[in-house]
Formats: sequence, C-alpha cells, structure tokens
Amino acid sequence: MQSKVMSFLGGFLFIGCAAVALAQSPSPYPNKPITMLVPFPPGGVTDLVARELSKRLSEGLGQAVVVENRIGAGGNIGTAALAKAQGDGYTLGVMTVSAMSIAPHIQKSLSFVPARDFTPITNIVNTPGAVLAGITTPYHSLQDLVKAAKADPGKIPYASVGLGSLPHLIAEKLALDAGISLSHIPYKGAAPAMQDLLAGVVALSFESALTNTVANYQSGRLRVLATTGSVRVPILSGIPTVAESGYPGFVAQGWFGFFGPAGLPPAITKRLNEIAIAMLKDKLVVERFEKLGIQADPLTPEQFVTFLQEQDRIWAATAKGLNLQLE
Repeated sequence: MQSKVMSFLGGFLFIGCAAVALAQSPSPYPNKPITMLVPFPPGGVTDLVARELSKRLSEGLGQAVVVENRIGAGGNIGTAALAKAQGDGYTLGVMTVSAMSIAPHIQKSLSFVPARDFTPITNIVNTPGAVLAGITTPYHSLQDLVKAAKADPGKIPYASVGLGSLPHLIAEKLALDAGISLSHIPYKGAAPAMQDLLAGVVALSFESALTNTVANYQSGRLRVLATTGSVRVPILSGIPTVAESGYPGFVAQGWFGFFGPAGLPPAITKRLNEIAIAMLKDKLVVERFEKLGIQADPLTPEQFVTFLQEQDRIWAATAKGLNLQLE
C-alpha cells in the first residue's frame, strides 16, 4: 500500500512540476498585439510606409500590429519612446535619418543613443531628395546654379523646412562639395517653403522627399535641377542625380528604417526581417513606393548596421562643417 501511495505522490509531483515548468516557459512569439511606433503624424510618407509594414507583419505573425503616432521634436519623441521600450518584440518602430543619424550631431542633449538603444532590423526605403529652382530663375541645371553661386557667393537664397533639418543639411553638404555658399532661409514646414518657391519669393528649395515635388514639376510650376540619391528616381527618370551632374559619390537622402529596442532576441529579429524583406521584394509594393518617389531598400540586419555606420559618418561630417548645435 505504501509503495502505491508513494507512486501516486510521485506521479502527482511529476505532473505538478511539469505544469509549473510549462507555466514558466515562454509562450511562442507573438502571443499578444504589437505596437508600431511612428514618430510623425498620420498621413505622411513615414506613416504610410509603417502602415504597409504593419499590415504585412500582422499577416505574417498572426497578431494585430497597431500603429501609434508619437509626434514631436522632429521625430525625437517617438524615437525616445522606442528606446525606452522592453526588448521583447512587442514594441517596434519605423525611425528616420533625422533622429537616428542627424540629431546626435546637432542636438546638445538627446535621451537616446542610436548605436546603443536600438536593434536594427532592416532599412525599409530610401527617400531621395531634390534640388529645386523657381520657374522664373535662370537655373536650368545644377551646373547653372553652381556657376551663379560662385560668381555671387552667399547671395542666392534657398528654402528648407527648418534649421538642422535634413533638407538644410543636404543643401550644406552640396555647398561644401561644390565649393559654394548659399543663403539659408529656414521655414516652419514643407508647405510654406514650397509656397514661397512657387511664388518666386525664394530662388531655390532643397527637398528630402519627392511627394510634392513631382506634381508641381509635372504641372510646370518648378524645375528639378537634380535628385540627391545614389540612382535616378523612376518617376523623374529624365532628371540627373547630383553625382551625375559633376559630383561623383554624392549621396544625401532620407531613409525610414525598421527597429526594435535594444536587446531584441536574434530569433525575433530574424523573423521580423524576413517578413519585411518579403514585403520589400513584392513587385506591387515596390511600384506603389516608386509612385511616391521612394525606393525599397531590403537589407539584412548586418547590412543595415553597416548602412547606419556610414550614415552616421556622412552626417557627422556635414554637421561639423556647419558647427550647428541646437537645444
């Protein structure tokens, strides 16, 4: 009898221990909804890209992926929120060059360190910018502009969306590479800058995305002197790049990357990367992005790390040349 009791108790203890072990073992990822942080308002290109990615992740992972727009401070608020999140795969984000590669070199204090506080998953898209000229100006090519700027240093005014913005730094990088100086007029946003360019108030504008540029160019309201990416933009295939216009190696463009917080497990990183890469190789998605003037850029996590290191080097050098420090 005693042996039967001991056998029963032993079986009970085994079942109990197994139940405890099962309860303590991690559940398969994911077992609850995922939050996708976007540091810019709804409706913009960053938001549209993030929502396409969220849809694909939801389909691939079998869980809802909810976009949450955390706006403010040029993208730094949403970026900081991702940096503070748990590295468990339930908070992810689409972050941009402005916060990840530029802000560390022009902001006096940031609450995050890009190389320390995030797990790179993949770049999503590159967003080539453009050098724009008013329709009444004498500039029909980048060479025309450079020649005029050398003849009249610091006198040709250009608009950007603000001090320390990506368009501002693109303009200054071009000025540095071309050996010219221009007169910077910062605006509070893309809409008023574009309005004054079309009205002839400023001669030039530097853009970091082509969403508004294409429509105004096609309607004959402005000239596109050059685009700033590494290759021509399909929707503006007749427009040369800056590199093709006499400055080999010049690349200055925006990008939207897919990140998790620091400490994201490699297995989760790999799974998220695979879903994102599949989306970025989907012909329909690529064509949709190209119509927005953006270019899919699927990378492995390792390739993305190398890309980020190069971006940091480029924008550190440009910011140093400006000696620009913002609060």
